[in-house]
Amino acid sequence: MGEAEPASRVGIFNSSCLCGGQVLHFHVVRLQGSVLMWVGSQLKGLEDLQVATPTRFDPMPTVASLRGETEGNGSQLAQKLSRRFQVPVFLSFNLEAEPEAMLAVQKESTRLLSEILGPPGPPEAAPA
Repeated sequence: MGEAEPASRVGIFNSSCLCGGQVLHFHVVRLQGSVLMWVGSQLKGLEDLQVATPTRFDPMPTVASLRGETEGNGSQLAQKLSRRFQVPVFLSFNLEAEPEAMLAVQKESTRLLSEILGPPGPPEAAPA
């Protein structure tokens, strides 16, 4: 993957990992102030698309479904990543909901974003 560029630069990153005999693909586009991530086992396109964005009024980022399922693994993962890295995360999640695959996706997504954006900071506290 190479050396990470400054967070203000737009960049495209690809990664793959093997989980239970299945190859999982990750395509990440770093935008200014946000991240777009596609996760899938084959190139299916955008079967769903969620956006999670941090808010100063609630410790959990707000999630909206732009395409596909409203409640699902994609929304939960987008929310976790947005909370951890404090940036809006657009996520297209194109995998079956197998627990082993979900754990691998969460670990690899966190590793990738740490490499691309830098280590996550502490979540911001909601104002009193």
